[in-house]
Amino acid sequence: MNRVYILAVFVFLLSCSNSAKQNNKVQNTDEPLTPTSIEFTETSHNFGSLQAGEIVLYTFEFTNTGEQDFRIEELVSDCGCVNASYIKEVVKPGEKGWIEVELDTSGLVGREYKTIEVHGNSAELKHLAIFAEVKNELLEIK
Repeated sequence: MNRVYILAVFVFLLSCSNSAKQNNKVQNTDEPLTPTSIEFTETSHNFGSLQAGEIVLYTFEFTNTGEQDFRIEELVSDCGCVNASYIKEVVKPGEKGWIEVELDTSGLVGREYKTIEVHGNSAELKHLAIFAEVKNELLEIK
């Protein structure tokens, strides 16, 4: 009796996972967006002198200067100490968009240079950069 019950649950779970896969395939067949242009007000920001453990934020502003919608697909950082997020996923032509970058200086020391890649349907890959001089009393570079 237990085997029949376990088999029924297993078949049910498999049928649920197959329908989820089919739904994902349908969603992924959307037509790709046409490349467009975006322009950032600034592509770098210097936080200046910080103490280790501080968490600081900066918001980069950009404008969709192209003729097509700009869709942010992914923001990629070169460090786990950087968290980047966007305010609007789709920015219409002529509208502004914002990317908020958070830097956690815990465990960092010295001059720090971090980058964020903005992946989307812009005609060219965009890079953002942040800088800071981190003072850490627990770690010293000599």
